[in-house]
Amino acid sequence: MSSLTGISIESISPTLTLQWAIILTRTADKAQRKLDKPLRIVLRDALIRLCTDPEHLGERLSQPLTSVYSHHVKYQGKEFRIGYQINFETKTILILLIGPHENFYRSLKNLLYAS
Repeated sequence: MSSLTGISIESISPTLTLQWAIILTRTADKAQRKLDKPLRIVLRDALIRLCTDPEHLGERLSQPLTSVYSHHVKYQGKEFRIGYQINFETKTILILLIGPHENFYRSLKNLLYAS
């Protein structure tokens, strides 16, 4: 599992028990590394909250991205998105893409349906 800003969730709160595991894809990891450190900390906190109830904290997308959820994060007046899929059997959240709202869904679609 990749961790945002090099800080693991366990080091933030050793008593926090998370019900879901988070896995960042290579694309999501590369995208988050390009962001400012304060924004990465905000995103890390959003991912921790997402671990409590990923199905209801994000919104399920419509066709052709019905297998993907999107969580919205505001930072300094800008909208950022976290695109993810949920595996209920293994209790994992696969983070597909992290980035600004602009062209986010187009990039997500290209990522999922690239041949």
